[in-house]
Amino acid sequence: MKKLILPLLALASIAIASAQLTPTAVSVKVGSEAPAIKVAKWIKGKPVTSFEKGKVYVVEFWATWCGPCKASIPHLTEMAKKYKGKATFTGVSVWENTKKPDFLDIVAKFVKDFGKKMDYNVAADGLDATMAKTWMTAAGQNGIPTAFVIGKKGTIEWIGHPMAGLEEVVGQVIADKFDSKAAADKQAAEAMAEEEQQTIFKPLSEALMKKDWSTAVAEIDKIIAKDPSKELLLCGTRFTALSNYDTAAATTYAKKISEGVAKNQPMILNELAWTMVDPEKPFKDADYKLALSIALRAVEVTKSQEPNILDTLSVAYDKVGDLAKAIATEEKAIEIAKKTADFPAESLKEFTSRLTEMKSRKK
Repeated sequence: MKKLILPLLALASIAIASAQLTPTAVSVKVGSEAPAIKVAKWIKGKPVTSFEKGKVYVVEFWATWCGPCKASIPHLTEMAKKYKGKATFTGVSVWENTKKPDFLDIVAKFVKDFGKKMDYNVAADGLDATMAKTWMTAAGQNGIPTAFVIGKKGTIEWIGHPMAGLEEVVGQVIADKFDSKAAADKQAAEAMAEEEQQTIFKPLSEALMKKDWSTAVAEIDKIIAKDPSKELLLCGTRFTALSNYDTAAATTYAKKISEGVAKNQPMILNELAWTMVDPEKPFKDADYKLALSIALRAVEVTKSQEPNILDTLSVAYDKVGDLAKAIATEEKAIEIAKKTADFPAESLKEFTSRLTEMKSRKK
């Protein structure tokens, strides 16, 4: 079953961060003249060929495979409407799977499917990755979505996540009230902090990429020993690593964090429980009662309104032999899923199939 796997997402993000550790000269930053717009294809809206003086622009980088990008698209549309006539918004697709000859068509279909939710200028980078190189890489930006605000003088005023203050920044730039120097200082401080974090996480990242699970756990323990606040960030990854070579230790750790640092983190709780009850990936000597208690806590925190978490609880009930509760819980998961906008059809199909199978056993 496809669930939101936080430990693996954390694992991947740490690995990506490590891959970017090699220093590159940052030539584009706050205060720099905005690079040229050279895209492979304009997909929607009016092409932006240059930045006119006296006007404000937002250039945001995204990709069809990027979850956070999808989440930020409707918000960008709202901002584009709010500042219509005062600021021009453009989304540029980068880092797509260019091994597929039709990747530009894939981007175009994505934009078409989003429809009015993606109501601003949209373009796509080409095989030569010109936009990715001259904007993202040149600015030392390794993650998407990332937005650049270009001010009335044609210089970059701000660089950051579109969901982290962009709307306020654009409003201030339009009103000539934005402090670009303060933004530049903040960006420099954040870059230094990020470099420091990457250095700390490098040994862990290398172990994870090699699937050297015991070393990964040891590295996580070193990080947490120096800074206990990091455990919330790394507990899911530690559990995942442990479960690959010592399920007994993983179980003990799952109990500890479910009652401690992750007690109020439903996605982490859900992943702990699901790993132990996943029908497709048996967990050696799984403690189903513990999995059930963790799943119940996740349901409690989400007030019984998250379909994926209810589905996990259903499977946990089934594992401990309470088929009646398993069926009732799966029915509730399906009911809520059907009422949830954009809920994945594939997941709903799995829920329904699971319910049918459980009911057949009841008969």
